[in-house]
Amino acid sequence: METRINQPAARTGNRGALNLLPSTPTTAISKSIRRFSGECSQKLTDLKDRVADQLAGEFRSLSPRFVRQVVNEADSLAATTAFPALLFPALAEERVRNASDWAARQQLIRDQTRPLVLALAA
Repeated sequence: METRINQPAARTGNRGALNLLPSTPTTAISKSIRRFSGECSQKLTDLKDRVADQLAGEFRSLSPRFVRQVVNEADSLAATTAFPALLFPALAEERVRNASDWAARQQLIRDQTRPLVLALAA
């Protein structure tokens, strides 16, 4: 009995990809991946919509359009991680909370400087 250790995997094509599924036709794999990818994409879009709606209701001081923009930014940032669906909701909430704090500070600054601007204009 002959034993081979560390035998390299068979390579296919000119790009050097490993042939891990030799018995499955390539078209069936690509269709399956596209279907799976489409289903995952739709679920992530639904999650993003639910989170945006929930946060827009929770942070009524911000416009829904602004909340949606912040949620889109959080989604883009979460997409760079290994587990975007897991990190996205918490990241979106943190980003919207920070945006709400920023908007409150901006309003405070406007309220404090309004009398000065009116006095200088008079």
